[in-house]
Amino acid sequence: MKNIAYQQKAVKELVGKTIDLLSLSGNRHILVFKSPTGSGKTVMASEMLMRLNNELIERPDSPYTEVAYIWIAPNKLHEQSYFKMKNYFTETKVLRPVIYDELDHSIDGYIKSGEILFVNWESINKDNAIMIRDTELSASLYDITRRTQVDNGIPIVVI
Repeated sequence: MKNIAYQQKAVKELVGKTIDLLSLSGNRHILVFKSPTGSGKTVMASEMLMRLNNELIERPDSPYTEVAYIWIAPNKLHEQSYFKMKNYFTETKVLRPVIYDELDHSIDGYIKSGEILFVNWESINKDNAIMIRDTELSASLYDITRRTQVDNGIPIVVI
């Protein structure tokens, strides 16, 4: 990420606020990140996730040391973000962007710590969506999320 003051400030604030929200009890806490088109939201989000991941490991007051992520975007933006982040994390390997097809869909499959699962909003926002239907393998997004959080004890940050 370039050393642009507003981006650096936004990333620092997002990391701090996310750690604060992870410290709260309950499952759903909302943090809104708004920025104009062309401001570098995906780059800032990539940097934020990398720094968040590092801070959770390094800070003694962190509520967790491991976190998995789900990135939900409309239209084809989840693919655009997936490819940008895959490129962004190619060198550092701090986080691993994945799409639904790359996940382990076995009965034991889950989102691993440090993975960012990219999901299309339309693919989960309707009753007959493949990703939310019950299957013999229990491979719906709900099943995978449950196994991640409950069976493996890894909290999920939804972006």
